[in-house]
Amino acid sequence: MDENFSPKVFEKDGYDYFTDMMPALHNYIVIDTPAFLSNQNHVLAMYNICKFVLTVADCSEDPECHAAKLLEVIILQCKGHIDQCIPSFIELALQRLTREVRTSELRAMCLQVVIAALYYNPQLWLETVDKIQLSIPPTESISAHFIKQWLHDADCFLGIHDRKLCVLGLSTLLAMGPNRPMAVNECASQIIPCLILVFDGLKRAYAARAQENQEEESEEDESEDEVLSTDEDEINENSAEYLEALKQKVNKGKNSLETPLVISSTIQDNTSDDDEDDDDDDDYDANDETGFEVYTTPLDEEDTEIDEYVVFKQVLLTLESSDPMWYNALTSNLSPEQQTALREVLVLADQRKAAAESKKIEQSGGYNFVNQTVPTSFNFGGKPLGR
Repeated sequence: MDENFSPKVFEKDGYDYFTDMMPALHNYIVIDTPAFLSNQNHVLAMYNICKFVLTVADCSEDPECHAAKLLEVIILQCKGHIDQCIPSFIELALQRLTREVRTSELRAMCLQVVIAALYYNPQLWLETVDKIQLSIPPTESISAHFIKQWLHDADCFLGIHDRKLCVLGLSTLLAMGPNRPMAVNECASQIIPCLILVFDGLKRAYAARAQENQEEESEEDESEDEVLSTDEDEINENSAEYLEALKQKVNKGKNSLETPLVISSTIQDNTSDDDEDDDDDDDYDANDETGFEVYTTPLDEEDTEIDEYVVFKQVLLTLESSDPMWYNALTSNLSPEQQTALREVLVLADQRKAAAESKKIEQSGGYNFVNQTVPTSFNFGGKPLGR
């Protein structure tokens, strides 16, 4: 970032182009994070930009979504290095939620800023949230109000990243022990059903992304086959001029024949089919990802070791052995359908862990695959969890 960058200049002339600037701002944060953190004014400048968009600028909710996303990216990318900034980030997001929010997208983006802060440092989050002075104070503690709103709006989280952060955030809440907010205890029976809902969306999103990647690979293979199928592509043999010249040359050499060899110089136009394919591509929404998925964080890296399924299962196993009463409060009221869904989540966690381990072995020159089966029995009443 230019050392001469001034938020004042942005406020005067630049905020109309904020969404256009977002890719460059994101790159500046994630490509060389140490350089970004080398000067605290860099973080301050980003914060001031987001604050202006979220509080002052007369703009639509789309730029506000981008501003909230930028705050979230900073929190997740700079984990452990910006403790002093976290209270201001949380307050900015919560203050925006106290005003009218017309779209579920902006609501989710603001929630994610606070969730990212919780994931960043749970203890710091606890020390911060209830001390914030909101312009419209809730009728209960801010932490209680936020947690209830979070669970209520779980269906607002779309795509892979948003849902993954939601799972990691709720898992963090579950693992906080006796210091967890009272609202977490009050909402105990809602947390696992909420997580099951999010995991169901995640499963569909991962499957859709895999299908999309497979289709893209197939298209690339087909394109390569077309290129390699003939060397004659180097000359435009479909052009009218080429075909007419070839016709004259062949007919000239066949004067002894009564009937010349007929060569069509008509070009077949397949643009209508191409247009239909383009329309299909435009209408295809693979996994309900929002446009903000392109602004990646360490959680989104292909080789990340942070798997939300594995994290959640480990938290649940730990609670079962270390805090059986809390574990029982979370799981004892699940319906048979929810119990089945939870078992599937836990099995999928094992499968994903095994797949990740096999991938590491494969990359090191070997390969290993572990097949997981759905257990036939599972206890939800505080007794030992089937492993």
